[in-house]
Amino acid sequence: MDYSHILLRYGEIFLKGKNKNFFEKKLAQNIKKIVGVKGVVRLRSRFVCEYIENHVDLKRVFGLTSYSLALRVDKDQEAIKENVIEFVKDLKGTFKIATKRSDKTFPIGSMDFNILVGGHVEENTNLIFDFENPDYLINIEINQDAAYIFLDNVSCFGGLPTGVEGNVLLLVENEASLLAGLMFMKRGVALFPIAFKKDGSQDISILQKYSPQELNLIIVNDFKELEEFTQDIHIDVLVSWQNFESLKDYDTKLLVLRPLIAFDNTSIKNLLINYGHT
Repeated sequence: MDYSHILLRYGEIFLKGKNKNFFEKKLAQNIKKIVGVKGVVRLRSRFVCEYIENHVDLKRVFGLTSYSLALRVDKDQEAIKENVIEFVKDLKGTFKIATKRSDKTFPIGSMDFNILVGGHVEENTNLIFDFENPDYLINIEINQDAAYIFLDNVSCFGGLPTGVEGNVLLLVENEASLLAGLMFMKRGVALFPIAFKKDGSQDISILQKYSPQELNLIIVNDFKELEEFTQDIHIDVLVSWQNFESLKDYDTKLLVLRPLIAFDNTSIKNLLINYGHT
């Protein structure tokens, strides 16, 4: 199929009230940095950008809940009908139309437009209408700027844009540390990864894939040196990988948070695989 744009959706930002604009701006910045998109346009409850081949990288942007590869067309009844035909001309099976009319100035209501476009598709393609269990759900989203035609939603990890909720130190000791870091990044927190030795086992590349900022592993000798370092950067929270099976105290005045406390080792490994860590 020929795509021209990508519709980007976010979730929790809706709940941020007066701070919503700040969160949306940060999310747009992170999309540009992580994926390399040059232009991200904000619509009502959506972002839209031009189609890119590496769109799968959008899954690494925390704050996005899903995206759809779409064809952008003019908000004209005939233009939409004809472009839907072109969009699905190679498909066979059953279909259903789902119109979302965000722009209420569009003269035809969503239900009526579903019937109009659905009849046109049946007359001009090999597709057969099926209301209950269609093979293809043809979506038409009519926004303020244009109409977008798409089939699928690609799920993302959601959460909040990394960098909107302050900074923490991440103690990198093993693979579980990476999951602890990813979980905090998903909650909008930026990381300062640290380690007590550098032996080649502290690979933080998976963290960098999800981070809009460059990450550098900071090496310190002990907790005393770490606490001296934290005074300069004004961070007093340390994130640890420990779960209940590996729980132990650290000799530090820093506030230690353990997001994996209730996770078993199998769950940790499976979650890391979901994030693309091998």
